[in-house]
Amino acid sequence: MCSLKIETYLQFISFINRTKIWRLITLKIINIFILTTLLIIGLTFNLYAAKSDCTNLEGDGAVPITKVGSEDLDTPNDYDEVVEEDTRDGVVYLAVVGGNQPTPNECGLIPKNPAGEWTGWGGPLNFDNVTIGEGATTRNHIVIGGTYFERGIGAHSVGTFVYDLTGADYVRFEGYAGMSDEKDPGGCGHGGSSHFTFSVDGSDKVTTETLTGSADGENVEPFKVEFDIPGDAKELTIVMGDGGDGLGCDHSSLGDAKLITSAVVAVDPANKVSTTWGSIKASY
Repeated sequence: MCSLKIETYLQFISFINRTKIWRLITLKIINIFILTTLLIIGLTFNLYAAKSDCTNLEGDGAVPITKVGSEDLDTPNDYDEVVEEDTRDGVVYLAVVGGNQPTPNECGLIPKNPAGEWTGWGGPLNFDNVTIGEGATTRNHIVIGGTYFERGIGAHSVGTFVYDLTGADYVRFEGYAGMSDEKDPGGCGHGGSSHFTFSVDGSDKVTTETLTGSADGENVEPFKVEFDIPGDAKELTIVMGDGGDGLGCDHSSLGDAKLITSAVVAVDPANKVSTTWGSIKASY
């Protein structure tokens, strides 16, 4: 009888030990899974597009930007509003030089179409986050309608950019469209003109009216453009048109042009400029 009790006790101890071992193995497997998942998420979303990683203009540019209390049409590249870089994880900026495609890098996403199509004059584009200037050696920082944008794209009509959307889970596009203030005061009488078309897989999402640099003696504010991107989208195409009056002075610009991924929490970015929705035609 005593022998039976000892044997039973030993069997119980063995069962407990085996249970502990399996519990430890299970915990280790769970920990490995969690760490792997966090690593994948980190690699995918934690590398938001940073201006410091782009091919940026050093110095003030050919026409230096100037912060003022109140911007003046008669002064080129002065500004009284700023749209800062969006540093939220999961934000991918559109770039032209320092980025990568189809998977964006730390700078952002670059076009997949030939570089010769990106600008109608003044190319090739050789820096990120600058305007077209008067050619390759005269680029400037981006000011549209008295607002300075830390991130953006500058070109000259007619320019076409085609971005591959298959490299990340993009859900939305946001940006501002307008004419560079480097043509103030009154280049070609109105600071240039352009219309902008944004399409996804051949379907137009937003087409702006013709935007000029100035009107009625004042700078024209940048126009907010935003639209959702379908889950199965393949490419985003942006066309900077000539506004219907030829290419003269059409220093077209996009400010804060970015793609939002599903990782971004929906919060309103600081320092938004005003939106004139009546001048934007959108189809969803």
